[in-house]
This record gives sequence, C-alpha cells and structure tokens, in this order.
Amino acid sequence: MSDLQTWVSATLTDEDTCMDRFSSRAMNEYAKMMVWKRIVKIVHFTINALALINKYTSSQILH
Repeated sequence: MSDLQTWVSATLTDEDTCMDRFSSRAMNEYAKMMVWKRIVKIVHFTINALALINKYTSSQILH
C-alpha cells in the first residue's frame, strides 16, 4: 500500500509542476483557462484518491 501512496503523492507533485509551467506559457487565454480547469479537476480526483488510500491503510492498521 505504501507504494500506491507514494505514486499518488508523486502525481500531485507532477500536477503542481504542470500547473506552474503551464501558467507561465504565453498562449491563448481561453485555451489556458480550459486546460487549467481540467488540471484542477484532476488534482481534486487525485486528492480524493489519496484520501481513500490513506483511510483504507489506517483502517487496516487498526484491525
């Protein structure tokens, strides 16, 4: 389970790096906003996945 937590946590770092690099690019503002919205949605999914993994892991420790 710890490998999975590590991979999902690394995904959050990758998403953050992507957002930083993408925001600094000169491009059409509409296109930038559309991509930004999708990245934010993916970040939310990733955070939820990590929360579920952590909850499952902590419940396994208690049993």
